[in-house]
Amino acid sequence: MIDEAANDFEGLIAGLLSGSRVHIAKALSFVEAGDPFGLEILKRVGPLVRGVPVIGLVGPPGAGKSTLVARLVGEFGSRGMRVAVLAVDPSSPITGGAVLGDRIRLTGIVSHDQVFFRSLASRGAQGAVARNVRAMSRVLDAAGFDVVLIETVGAGQSDVEIMGVADLVVVVVTPDFGDSIQAVKAGLLEIGDLYVVNKSDNPASSLMKAMLESMLSSSKRTATVMKTTASTGEGVGEVASMMLQKTEELSKTGELARRRATIFEREVMEAAMMELQASLKELFQSEHVSSWLSSELKAGAEPKELGQRVAKMFLERKGSELRAG
Repeated sequence: MIDEAANDFEGLIAGLLSGSRVHIAKALSFVEAGDPFGLEILKRVGPLVRGVPVIGLVGPPGAGKSTLVARLVGEFGSRGMRVAVLAVDPSSPITGGAVLGDRIRLTGIVSHDQVFFRSLASRGAQGAVARNVRAMSRVLDAAGFDVVLIETVGAGQSDVEIMGVADLVVVVVTPDFGDSIQAVKAGLLEIGDLYVVNKSDNPASSLMKAMLESMLSSSKRTATVMKTTASTGEGVGEVASMMLQKTEELSKTGELARRRATIFEREVMEAAMMELQASLKELFQSEHVSSWLSSELKAGAEPKELGQRVAKMFLERKGSELRAG
């Protein structure tokens, strides 16, 4: 059985690296679920990751992100680039199931040999970005894709979470002055490297572009504002070129390396937090701790104070174990 499992694993890795869509999908499923098998996959492909651009697209609902993504896929594909798309959909707070509407809207591009599309459920992850997205992007990198596009659920201010996974952030807005400008004021103004005013066939698009440029002029971020009409493809080629140009600029200045280091640190911290939470839960389920808490309850102890004491003792013990190797 051990040899059989080892053969299955090697077959999965070989298929993944050869670009097999079936094996890529299977590997992503393990990683997305946080399965131990997924960790083994990540460890194997880690040294093979080249560092291809991971570009996040965010913005208010109805901004046309899915249509723009479809057009960008076609544009990059026309340049001989293999593109992977991770589209994060909202999850039901009860069942954890996702709407996965993007999979339906982008069905026309999924079958293309140069494209891999995957819908993800956010499953209660903080903000608009699903857990393990960055790890999944590394799998896609190792599988030979040249760029990874991440489209979020369009959750407004919570889209700032995209900075935790993407090298470059593209904010997509509409010419309307209502929801779009409010979303920008709510936080999106602080995260974008590139702002795209979509549906530019609307006469108000030029005014919206000018307003964004005015607002960004006082921002510390060096951002560019462009216009597109994704439904017709107008301006999409220019946006695709600007994405690659900005990624190259970030690389030359060292900003890309800094961002990736920050993302790496965040991944490690999140993994540590999840491990600590699981260990604490196991600790509290023990009969010894349960008995101790019962006696403290009868004595009228303050829960917050007890929690602080437990956390301090627990972390000190874990710290000693870590220092001991």
